[in-house]
Amino acid sequence: MIKVLVLLLTISLALVSGARYLFISEKIAIGKEQLSAGQKDLEKGQSALEEGQTKLDAGKKDLSDGKKEYEQARSNVFLVFMDELLQSGKGFEEGREEIAEGDKTVAEGERAVDAGERKVQAGALEMKEGRELLSLAHRVRAACAMSAISFTVLSIILGFYWRRSVIGMFRKSDV
Repeated sequence: MIKVLVLLLTISLALVSGARYLFISEKIAIGKEQLSAGQKDLEKGQSALEEGQTKLDAGKKDLSDGKKEYEQARSNVFLVFMDELLQSGKGFEEGREEIAEGDKTVAEGERAVDAGERKVQAGALEMKEGRELLSLAHRVRAACAMSAISFTVLSIILGFYWRRSVIGMFRKSDV
């Protein structure tokens, strides 16, 4: 009776290991698809970050050039006098407002680029973790395959060596 139970146990373990192998194979396929989609998203994020950084650099340069022009105009006494005379000083006031607006826009751009960098770094970290999990899943799947093969071989060997005992037990119970 014990031989039959051991044989049933090894067969059950072989079947469970095979089922786990199939289950993990399905999860690996899903994981590969998710990694592929994540890689595409990461590449899009990196290109958007580079584009944002380029726009920010251009905005900083324009702001710097505008500040230089404003300071040069402010140091020209004739321009200051003409602005006061013709526009009541509104020209330089508008220039100051535009520079302040530019400073605000550049600061917003820097915050957006910093946030983008953090998102890209987080995405890269998630991709790394995903690859590690996928690698672990491959190893677990291989272990399940090896255990399924081992238990199947063990079941066949035990069934072969114990065939007389097992068959004899079933014959006795039929009588």
